[in-house]
Amino acid sequence: PMTSAQATRVVLRASVIPTVVVGILAVVVAYLAKGGNGALAAALGAAIVVLFFASGQYVLGRILSSNPQLVLSAGLLLYLTQIAVLFVLIALLKDATWLDPKVFAITVVVCTLTFTGMAVLATQRTKVLYVEPVSDASHDAADAAVRTPDADP
Repeated sequence: PMTSAQATRVVLRASVIPTVVVGILAVVVAYLAKGGNGALAAALGAAIVVLFFASGQYVLGRILSSNPQLVLSAGLLLYLTQIAVLFVLIALLKDATWLDPKVFAITVVVCTLTFTGMAVLATQRTKVLYVEPVSDASHDAADAAVRTPDADP
């Protein structure tokens, strides 16, 4: 079992690394298929997804450690907001001439699916403690407080 902070690091690592690999592959394929504008679009799309979703996962981990009851609600709100912002970005860049909008959109979708799928897989494989254990020093203090001094054997 892991603490929520350890689980957040595991999920981030398991999500970011494959997404970066997919992003690099997208840049290479886009460069071969569409040239420099395609490679720029793929690089921008992959970078936006990695930064955007990794920061969201970090925020979700902070919420998990401070207020676990809000994680599901916060996660759903965060994910819906992220998807909405990505759709707005795709819509804003659909007529851009300095990059290939189709390559950008495809890269964003593929990297988003990769990040989300790997995050779900990593979350399923991690076991997070619902109640984090206390340290030995605080445990000893709690035991001392429970003992009553007037209880004679």
